[in-house]
Amino acid sequence: MSVGDSPPESVDPLIEQVVADRYRIVRKLGEGGMGSVYLAEHVVIEKKFALKVLAPELARRADLVARFLQEARSASRIGHENVIDISDFGQSPDGLVYIAMEYLDGKDLGEIVRSQGAMSWRDARDIVLQICRALRAAHDKGIVHRDMKPENIFLIQREGQPHFVKILDFGIAKVMGLDPNGPRLTRTGMIFGTPEYMAPEQAEGKDTDHRADIYAVGCILYHLLTGQTPFVAESFMTMLTKHLMEDPVPPSVRRPDLVFTPEMDALVLKALEKDRDKRWQSMAELMEAVAVCPEPPEGAPKPLSGQTVAMGGAHAAAALRVLRSRAEGPETERVSRRAVDSALSSAEMVAELRRASGRKTLVFVVVGVLLGVGVAIWLALSLGKKAPAPPAPGPAAATPPPSKPVPAPEPAPAPAAAPTPAEPSPAVAAEPAAPEHPRKKTGRGRKGKGGSASRASATTPVAVPKPTAPPPKPSTPTELKPFPGM
Repeated sequence: MSVGDSPPESVDPLIEQVVADRYRIVRKLGEGGMGSVYLAEHVVIEKKFALKVLAPELARRADLVARFLQEARSASRIGHENVIDISDFGQSPDGLVYIAMEYLDGKDLGEIVRSQGAMSWRDARDIVLQICRALRAAHDKGIVHRDMKPENIFLIQREGQPHFVKILDFGIAKVMGLDPNGPRLTRTGMIFGTPEYMAPEQAEGKDTDHRADIYAVGCILYHLLTGQTPFVAESFMTMLTKHLMEDPVPPSVRRPDLVFTPEMDALVLKALEKDRDKRWQSMAELMEAVAVCPEPPEGAPKPLSGQTVAMGGAHAAAALRVLRSRAEGPETERVSRRAVDSALSSAEMVAELRRASGRKTLVFVVVGVLLGVGVAIWLALSLGKKAPAPPAPGPAAATPPPSKPVPAPEPAPAPAAAPTPAEPSPAVAAEPAAPEHPRKKTGRGRKGKGGSASRASATTPVAVPKPTAPPPKPSTPTELKPFPGM
């Protein structure tokens, strides 16, 4: 419950009334589940106080009156500068149960986070270190707060320090070491506290110790660094089930647009362990871890601000995959599965479009290279076809008629060894199987008459020796030569 300034006051019967003959009510500052807080002025010394008054309908219940007064005793026993100072408590003759505490001019941490969003590590560390010091002093006196939340942390200005912490509302505090035979204000199985910051063992109604406050401070630190609580749910029981069953998303994944160090993630997640034996085991340990945790470097690259996992960001798809993988668990983890899948599909669609654009660019480059190579080959072939071809020589030019029959003795061996460079005539090209070895021609010459041999040489060059390999193409038509031996 806040003890600072609040919205404009409403009509209240206690305004201008004097409580216990010494506190004159000036105006209402705030209201809570068990009562209201007023700005009051001492009628003798004119000092301002914050007067917390138990609701009249609750003042008739002895257990609630005892719990209300225990808050005053608990806070006054601690005696720490970061804990609200209690100066008086009691019950007036007309039945009003009250606590007089120091008046604080400032704002509660919940209001600051709602208006400003996530804090820098430096500011959050300064606030959390003060919270740890105050709770360490409370734990040393055997007092567990059990309702730590931003609304119960008040920030004022003191000695030039803009964020001086004052912890309020020890209304459900547990005092350790009480007489076990004495009256108990709470019983095992009863659930007290604020669900967004409640430890799993507290949500189950189990007996709690100082490590429940460590879990709550971990939730507060998470809220300060990300601007969001570790879990979000629409009902009280769903929130408690998430604290029991669901693992928190690391701050760096919840807010990928902000810069976090691995040590910051590890520090917060250790404070939020489900098993209290795995958490920081004392406020001194947590305070030391916060003090030595390195902050992000000054010049660290930072994505565009204002983005969260639900809105996108550099690591949105990865963060959503983490959330979706955990949506396979209990019913409370499947509440937002459809929204997570939809957001993941949108994030993956953008990434796929970017990859497709890159593939199209690569295809265009490859096609361009292939087209260039094809054009070059086509030009080379076209230039080769346009080269002038030698005219085909006539039969007379290629084989002049002999004046007398070709002698039958063996032909000259020299022309057969050296292939002629001349291109074969059309008759030779038309009958590739006609050429024979000169030795076969000589044999036929012996068997046949000279005239028939002469006529064969004039019409068909079968008796002319031909090289086994195709002769090289002449560069000019003038290189044509008559067949050897004609």
